[in-house]
Amino acid sequence: MQSAAERWRELIDARARQMDAAYARLGRSSADFWDRRARGFHRATKDTIATDPLFLRLREAVTSRTSVLDVGAGTGRFSLALAPLARHVTAVEPNAAMLQYLRQDVAAQGFANVTFIPTTWQEAPADLRADIVICSHVLYPIREIEPFIARLDAATLHTCYLYMRATHFDALTAHLWQHFHGDERCLPPGYIHALDVLYDMGIYANVEVVKSPQSLLFPSLDDAVAALAEQLILPDDQKTRDELRALLAGWLIERDGMLRPPGDDLVCAIVSWGR
Repeated sequence: MQSAAERWRELIDARARQMDAAYARLGRSSADFWDRRARGFHRATKDTIATDPLFLRLREAVTSRTSVLDVGAGTGRFSLALAPLARHVTAVEPNAAMLQYLRQDVAAQGFANVTFIPTTWQEAPADLRADIVICSHVLYPIREIEPFIARLDAATLHTCYLYMRATHFDALTAHLWQHFHGDERCLPPGYIHALDVLYDMGIYANVEVVKSPQSLLFPSLDDAVAALAEQLILPDDQKTRDELRALLAGWLIERDGMLRPPGDDLVCAIVSWGR
């Protein structure tokens, strides 16, 4: 009988094979994926924190005596929002381009209680500990899930929070993937798969299903074409860009001055457990 961790790796491997094949057709790899996406990610996420369900939960839990560990901090969406509330925030982020945005925003806002650790969680110091540990939308590409979660658990003094989608946002653009690549998009694991892994590890977590603000937001059609060409692993030629532009013009809708996919906010889950 297949274990939860085996099922997790199966999903990861199928997606990796599909993406590697797409990159190979372009003569590229995924090595600099976040370097290329850092600016757009920073723009799309920085203004949505105030209504984010996980932040609203954390805002009630974090006090001036609370230490926070943000694993996979990205450009600092949660680290920046929690810094004014917490005693100290430690941000673990391996990508230099993403971390640079966080460093700039911390300096601009004058926070003196944020520490940066520029490495992967797997290679971070083993003695890291915090009252509250956050791991927001990080687990999707992590193949060896059990040791990753075990380290999160060991670092937690009070409560650990995983934040994951029910269905990855690539499901929103799956029709575009199939149009250009001719096969069904392989999606990464969702929160239900993480919950199964936790259960097998003897961690009986609480789950709150929530609606998370849409993060596929674009200020213009040009920005949408650039971002989605990268996400869909498309060749950088005029014919492909024109074809993608035509598809996006008929699909994206405008709301509050931004272009976004039609439909509701994304279904996510806050998965938490205490010590």
